[in-house]
Amino acid sequence: MRKTLWIVAVLLVAALVWNRAPQPVPKIPPGTALPQASAPAGLRFALIKTADAKTLQAFTYAGGSPFKTAGINHIAVLVEHPQGRFLFDTGLGTEVEKQFATIPFWARPFLAFDNLHPAVGQLTAAKVAAPDRIILSHAHWDHASALGDFPDAKVWVTPAEKRFIDSGHPPTVLPTQFQFPAERWHLYELSSGPYAGFDRSLDLFGDGSAVLLPLPGHTPGSVGLLLSVPSGQRYFFVGDLAWNSAGITGPHRKFSLASKIVDLDAETNWQVLLQVRGLLDANPGLHVVPAHDTATHDAIGYFPNWVQ
Repeated sequence: MRKTLWIVAVLLVAALVWNRAPQPVPKIPPGTALPQASAPAGLRFALIKTADAKTLQAFTYAGGSPFKTAGINHIAVLVEHPQGRFLFDTGLGTEVEKQFATIPFWARPFLAFDNLHPAVGQLTAAKVAAPDRIILSHAHWDHASALGDFPDAKVWVTPAEKRFIDSGHPPTVLPTQFQFPAERWHLYELSSGPYAGFDRSLDLFGDGSAVLLPLPGHTPGSVGLLLSVPSGQRYFFVGDLAWNSAGITGPHRKFSLASKIVDLDAETNWQVLLQVRGLLDANPGLHVVPAHDTATHDAIGYFPNWVQ
């Protein structure tokens, strides 16, 4: 084991050096203005912080400092609409310690977490009813951990992501998280047509207030949620397209070694990230929200506070 740890340490040092090397200037495609959305009164969302951690900034994006720390959050996004309530991702759940034990030992130091506070307990304490559906941005272990905490909720994934789940393995996919009755699955297509430069979309409520968009690369069926609230503000929850907002604004690729482990198709992920950056340039009021960026989440606030 000691030899293995030394090998990991050497690889990390080499990767950090490469991570700081100058990268070619990316070509950002032009974005388009977002279509108008009709956000009904009563639509709101809240970030549920289920756990956190600290890491080196350099581990979150290429060019990040190896001498500065960055906060890592594990969140679920609770959305309430007059037509229904859902979670976008689950954060870490009540069984995460058992789940974490199935991750290979070499990966656990990089995936460790603190201050566990699962979403189900927070909702129960606030007397908020459990959601009837969970839409996964993607199926990695830290986004699907709490599926078992909401046994009555339908689990929404694209067919491509379901195939990825069925063939997945630790450390990215933990099959034990998906051991539930087949009737819980809801496979959906992005069938609402092109939207804001994306070739496909799914308008969840038919009013443009909550639109799923394809973000492939990290996993084959990764999706983002574009949410419009009655104030006129718009939020784009992009899952693990980037781990830090600097990845979008830079733009910067992910930390190279980590990307090789967790991105199924890193080049596709990068091209989609550049597309999102172009969308942000064309819509400077848009809030792009990576799933793990503590600083971005802190600026929005956490459940039981709502954004509406």
